Order: sequence, then structure tokens, then C-alpha cells
Amino acid sequence: MLEAMQPRLYGFILKRLADRDQTLEVLQKTNLVIWQKAADYRPGTSFTAWTFTIARFQLMAWRKTLSRNRLVFSDTVYEQIDSDFRPSEDEDDSRVDALKDCVKQLSVDENKLLEQRYREDRPLATIAFTMNMNLDAIGMRLSRIRKKLRDCIQQKLQK
Repeated sequence: MLEAMQPRLYGFILKRLADRDQTLEVLQKTNLVIWQKAADYRPGTSFTAWTFTIARFQLMAWRKTLSRNRLVFSDTVYEQIDSDFRPSEDEDDSRVDALKDCVKQLSVDENKLLEQRYREDRPLATIAFTMNMNLDAIGMRLSRIRKKLRDCIQQKLQK
């Protein structure tokens, strides 16, 4: 269950830190706390909410550590950023249209990988096993595909 949460936790943390190295560090600390507090989790409650709460506390601790070293935004500012960003329906529709066009431009193998990961919600380890590749290679491949899609979307939206 925790393995399946990794991409979402990574995205949650990355959105708030905007630095991949720091994100990986906070994610690692978050996973450590989750394992340490596993006995505290109450079955029947939302595992997702529980893990995101731990991640939120780890982010606050990380920011507190960073604030001693340099200028960083407060938790209030980050909450404001989260609540203020709401794309308009037109923006949302044009982004979805651009995404659909960009996905059509991907190779068959890239589409197959995206399908397995996001539509079928398969864990990376399962995909790596079925494709006879190591986990890091699958992660890097997905990362490159996402970057390719992001660049394509940005290019289409600028037109």
C-alpha cells in the first residue's frame, strides 16, 4: 500500500518544495516516520490521509530546518499558494485537449507504459518485472515521458 502511495507523496512534496533533491530527502524522512508509526495507523481509516498528514508534518519540520539557513516561505504562504491556484475551466479544457494530442504523439511502447502505470494503476515494481527491467529504469523512463508530455503541452498552449 505504501509503495503505491510513493508517486502521490512525491508529487505532494515536490509541489511544495520545487526542488527534486529536497523532495527526495523529505520523502525518505516521511517514509521512515510512516514505518516507525505503522502501529499507530487505525485500519478502516484513510491510509492516504494518514500518510499525507505525516508528509505535511515532515514538510513543516524541513522548512523549519531550512529557515535557520536561508529565507523560505512560511506554512501560511504555502497554504495560500495551494488555495489560490485554481485553473479556469477554459484553461483546464485546453490543457486536457493538449494532453490528448501529445499522448497521440508518443510511441506505442511509451503509451503502453503510461497505460499500465496510470490507467491500470500498476505498481512500478510490477511493471518493471513484466517488462524485465529494473525499477530505476522504469522510473526514469516514466519521468522522461512525463517531461516529454509537459514540454509538448506547454508548446501547444503557447500557440
